[in-house]
Amino acid sequence: MTVDVLVTTDKISRDPIAREFIKYVQENSEKLCVADGVLYYDFPTYADYETVRHKPDALIISKTKGIVALKFFEGNMLPLASVQVMEADESLGQFCSILIGRLLKSKSLRKGLSNLIFNVTPVILFRGGQGTSPETDVSEVALSFEGFSSIVTNLDDRPIGINEFAEIRSVVEGAKALTRPQKRRIDNPDAQKHAVALSKLEAEIANFDQMQRRAALVNVPGPQRIRGLAGSGKTVILAMKAANLHLSNPDQKILVTFYTKSLKTPIQNMISKFYRHYRDEDPDWNQIHVRHGWGGQGIKGVYSETCSRNGITPMSFSQASSKYPRDPFDGICRELLERGVNAFYDHILIDEGQDFPSGFYELCFGLAKGERDRKSIIWAYDELQNILNVKIRSPEEMFGTDTDGQPRISLDRSSRDLPPGAFNDTVLSKCYRNQREILVTAHALGFGIYKQIVQLLESSEHWEDVGYDVLTGEDFKVGKKIKIERPVENNPISLITKDVADLIKFKLADNLRSEISWITSEIESFIKGGLHAEDFVVVALDDRNARTYFKHLSASLASKGIASNNILADPYSEPPFQIQGKVTLSTVYRAKGNEAAVVFAIGVDAVNTSTRSGRNKLFTAFTRSKAWLRISGIGAAAGAVQAEIATALDHFPMLDFIMPDLAKVEMIQRDLSHRTARTKKARLEIVKSLKASGFSDSEIEEILTMEKSDESA
Repeated sequence: MTVDVLVTTDKISRDPIAREFIKYVQENSEKLCVADGVLYYDFPTYADYETVRHKPDALIISKTKGIVALKFFEGNMLPLASVQVMEADESLGQFCSILIGRLLKSKSLRKGLSNLIFNVTPVILFRGGQGTSPETDVSEVALSFEGFSSIVTNLDDRPIGINEFAEIRSVVEGAKALTRPQKRRIDNPDAQKHAVALSKLEAEIANFDQMQRRAALVNVPGPQRIRGLAGSGKTVILAMKAANLHLSNPDQKILVTFYTKSLKTPIQNMISKFYRHYRDEDPDWNQIHVRHGWGGQGIKGVYSETCSRNGITPMSFSQASSKYPRDPFDGICRELLERGVNAFYDHILIDEGQDFPSGFYELCFGLAKGERDRKSIIWAYDELQNILNVKIRSPEEMFGTDTDGQPRISLDRSSRDLPPGAFNDTVLSKCYRNQREILVTAHALGFGIYKQIVQLLESSEHWEDVGYDVLTGEDFKVGKKIKIERPVENNPISLITKDVADLIKFKLADNLRSEISWITSEIESFIKGGLHAEDFVVVALDDRNARTYFKHLSASLASKGIASNNILADPYSEPPFQIQGKVTLSTVYRAKGNEAAVVFAIGVDAVNTSTRSGRNKLFTAFTRSKAWLRISGIGAAAGAVQAEIATALDHFPMLDFIMPDLAKVEMIQRDLSHRTARTKKARLEIVKSLKASGFSDSEIEEILTMEKSDESA
């Protein structure tokens, strides 16, 4: 075992003391009692009441020695460093005081009213210092790495449990900022069983797993790709990155862009929560631009603002559709590039990347400052949520070719100079939003596993990427029976279902009136169980008749005293997706990127299940749910969907299918970079071997952490 290292800024490239110190800690982790701990470099940053920022050069968390915050100095500065040492001592003291205040808010981390169950120790470290230690008010002083070792080993041993250690990391890393701002009011737990179950679900610690943690916190000097299922934390990671970049570089321009217009408020709120966790003020929105990709009437967008900065009148959707009928957005982005754009942003973060055309990626490349392989462009996407049927492309295809004939973006090429523990191509396997039964059912319907397979992952490695265990070997030959399983650890957030409604229900209705009546009755029942109107999202899968559905449903809900937020009611505005006290009524396109405790996927009879786009609509609608899923439709087509769902639930947690002829199935391209593919395959072999040898999951994680650290040393 060795310490887990997270390098959060590119300052490391100019900090030889830090590089040497990290190597020393890795090599001596057992002696320093931090073998099961974590070391953050240049993180976190806190601001005091005067808005002065305080940040250690390194922060170490140990399960026996508590927290150690460090400031570094060269040894030859020792005779002249009195003023600098006093300033460092004061700053470390302020930092530790603020950190302690945040940690004390957690009941599990304190004893009594004002004491933590572990130490927080500030240390000023001189590399190769000689002579007498300077006087300090709060900090310990070490004149060498060995002196630091002596300080740490002499600290009191106060063992910290696994849950408490996870809670400390959650506070330090900002995950606590994601907790629900207001607790649910539950007056009668016996009657409000749904509210009790949902409240427990929401109260689970929002702590990142190892892959999320690295993707969110570790600095990657250059382009980075983040892939994962719906609910795996991609948007959260981007919001956290934006907040941390702004904290570290307040004068730099940051763009966060997305495809679904209703995502603006949730993304902006998440960035604010993360930022305010470290500074008690809002971000400077003049420096962080949260923008829709295109823009529109009253909505700022990347395309429209770039046009304005360059004195160009942006095209409307109707104008673009007339001029570029095949792909309007791609066409106008390329036309804008031909007219010339200037680099404007220091960092660009792209959410919902699966839905953007290549022209938009090339526009972002032009807007990003820096040299080719150092441009800070981070994009996240879910290839299984591609309801607009855009082909999944490699980075080389998305960003195009440079003037020298080389790809503008190459993850392999830009991975040659990464800091310890950093990866520029990350796959997130765990899903934190969906219940396991719902996710497996969504995959079964999304692929057409139990009817007609219309799309499929191309290999055992890709199934493992998205969090499944392949039980029938790696040979995916045509005609072979394939069996895969969704392990419980890859859907770690679980609803306690005792005494509450079933997770999944289906209504096969005779007519529209019957379907509307059932939806209203289900919502009314959940509300009696303690849920609120804003806990529901109704997704109409029948695009042609969505307005009719919502007209009748709004009236039916109103007759029961339940208000609704009809996203389609005003085509000229973009209302908030969620409004307190109102049930959200949305199409699948508007629902993307959002979530709710209870999701109704209605009008499934209108979905063409023989097409990839139709299957993706089902998958997207189902995976908006955090807890319960309700599905409804009319007639034989809905009955066919009902039969598929019943078969999927019968096979849960497995997916069983006969491997089809891949030439006849539109494959979802995996496209891992060559280096990452080799790493993934080797890692999976190690995991399988260790499991076969009887190692536990926690022991395997520790071994893999040690392996990564050894590789980077």
